[in-house]
Amino acid sequence: MASIQLTGLSTGIDTAAIVEQLMQVEKRRLTSLQSSLATLKDKRTAVTDLNSKLTSFRSALSALSDSSQLRTYQAKTSDEDLLTATAGSSAFEGTHNIKIRQLATANRWVHNGFNYKTQYVGEGNLILSYNNKEFVVQTTATTTLEELVTLINNDPDNPGITASILDYQSAGGRYHLVLSGRESGSDYQIAINTSNTDVHTSSALKTSNGDNASLTTRLSQLQGSSGFGTGSTSDQIRIQGTLRDGTPVDYSFDVNQYTTVEELMSEIENAFGDTVKVRLEEGTLILTDRTSGTSNLSISLELVPGEGSSAVWTAPTFTETTVGGSITSNLTLLAPSTFLETQAAQDAMIKVDGYPPGDDTDENTWIRRSTNTIDDVIAGVTLNLHSATGNDTDGYRSVEVTLNRDTTTLKDKLQAMVDAYNAAVSYLKEKTTYNEEEKKTGILSSEYSLTSITSLIRSPLLFNAAGFTDKDTFVKPADIGIKFKADGTLTLDSAKLEEALVDDYQGVLSLIGAKKTGYSSSNTIQFYQASSYTQGGQYDVRVTVEGGVITSAQIKLNTEDWSAARDMRIEGNTLYGSTDTISSGYPAHPEYSLVLTVDTSQNGSFDASVSVKQGFAGNLYDVVDNMLKVGTGRVSMVQKSVQSRIDNMDGQISREEERLSRVETRLKNQYARLERTLQLIQQQMSGLNMLG
Repeated sequence: MASIQLTGLSTGIDTAAIVEQLMQVEKRRLTSLQSSLATLKDKRTAVTDLNSKLTSFRSALSALSDSSQLRTYQAKTSDEDLLTATAGSSAFEGTHNIKIRQLATANRWVHNGFNYKTQYVGEGNLILSYNNKEFVVQTTATTTLEELVTLINNDPDNPGITASILDYQSAGGRYHLVLSGRESGSDYQIAINTSNTDVHTSSALKTSNGDNASLTTRLSQLQGSSGFGTGSTSDQIRIQGTLRDGTPVDYSFDVNQYTTVEELMSEIENAFGDTVKVRLEEGTLILTDRTSGTSNLSISLELVPGEGSSAVWTAPTFTETTVGGSITSNLTLLAPSTFLETQAAQDAMIKVDGYPPGDDTDENTWIRRSTNTIDDVIAGVTLNLHSATGNDTDGYRSVEVTLNRDTTTLKDKLQAMVDAYNAAVSYLKEKTTYNEEEKKTGILSSEYSLTSITSLIRSPLLFNAAGFTDKDTFVKPADIGIKFKADGTLTLDSAKLEEALVDDYQGVLSLIGAKKTGYSSSNTIQFYQASSYTQGGQYDVRVTVEGGVITSAQIKLNTEDWSAARDMRIEGNTLYGSTDTISSGYPAHPEYSLVLTVDTSQNGSFDASVSVKQGFAGNLYDVVDNMLKVGTGRVSMVQKSVQSRIDNMDGQISREEERLSRVETRLKNQYARLERTLQLIQQQMSGLNMLG
């Protein structure tokens, strides 16, 4: 029931004001809670902002934490109209001369034309082939030129031909059907066939675990295969069959445990004198006659083991899946003779630094590629061909490609790291220290797990990088110009960095981003590899060899006593560091996944100092990444704690608001009853006065 609201006008007592004043007293706890909540929300915002700044710092460190990605080069060419180039981290400084005989082009055929786009093309079959993959387009009596274009482009078996219409008036007509290959290169030839092509498909080639074979799958890895290369003479695969004209084929080639499916395909094409095309689709070999029409093509494969060999191979069997000449193309208006090849499918042809040698007029003395973007002839360099270099009286001209070390990008990445560090530590300082002007402490000053962040991310920038010793040119960030200012922020001395880059370029990259590389002081005990979980630093290793066998092997950090040394796992002449983990899944010991090798040709006890090098950027990345890990990182845990306190405070405020609502209702009802009582008294007094 709604409470009665009386203003007190009849009694002269302002009960509403009294209730309001009493409620102000009651609300003091709510006001305190709301103030605390506002502070917590400000703290949450500050932690979120800190998380963002540390995330930016981590990103800047990530860009520096792998030295193999820091070595970059600028590639310039003497004629960018003919050739441009880009260089990656695996390139090398130097100059190269490139000759371009021709560009790779896609095949293009143009029909002699129709008078109208809506003209009927006729009923029947149009047989098209692309890269020796054939498909048949069926038309009806009412199929128009426009509809034919749609049928070709939407055919699910279309291997890569794009159809279009060219509007140009000629003797044959105004509207021309254009067939264009989607890929460049001599393999991607379009053919308009008068009949279909003979195709033979093999049984499935499966690996021992049941997967479809790929081009790089070894024949020895296929189901039912074993024993390759175990005889005193070579194992062979024999290819038999007939060419399309019935000429017999009998060809053998040597195989071993490394022979791949791709090599088998190449040998089949060689056996048939390149009159066939072999491709691999979903684990099956598809053999296609390069000439359409009726064909006597056949093929069989068998393994011929060498003398004393135990080789076994389940050879795939071939079945004729498309009978050549069984379908004819009967569209008179689209006969092959009605098409003109306006652009041949051809490979790009180049020479690099005079290689291959030989007469430039001989097409066989050029490197061929099916694309004009070539990234596999100069290590780490991608060549983008734009035009042939031209042939003059002295032969084909050259374009010069110059590769220079790109230090600008490295400097920019280091500066980005410095800026991100400064942004994070400046923000931490603002939020965790006392402000003299405002006379108050920073909002995060009570979050002790955050106040130590500055010292944690400062240390790797002050001291030697993990695993670096006096054998290295540079051992700490200050050596390459990364220094601290008086206010605790970083600065990058560009002049010192440039001097260091000139002095030892690779040394600078290693100091920044060495990724658990290593070396040993001993020729007997050698570093082999470390994983991302191996702790960077210097290790002492002690190994005993007796009778050519390792009998004991121990390892420790050079800061530990030998009493704390741990046994390494021994397998032959290889030593493995601990793979134990703690409950959280982190490595239990610093040498986790470290692998060493030992020369067991000498007996005795051997000691070695093994360094596992990690650049300061990678070390810092690990530190910051651990801070930011969701659920376990210190920033994440503070975020969770603050949010929990906010949720708790919201609950307290909600309960307090409910209590205040009840108190206010009770007070209003109480003073309403008082108001009614006083009114009754006043009425009774008025009646008595009238009687008197």
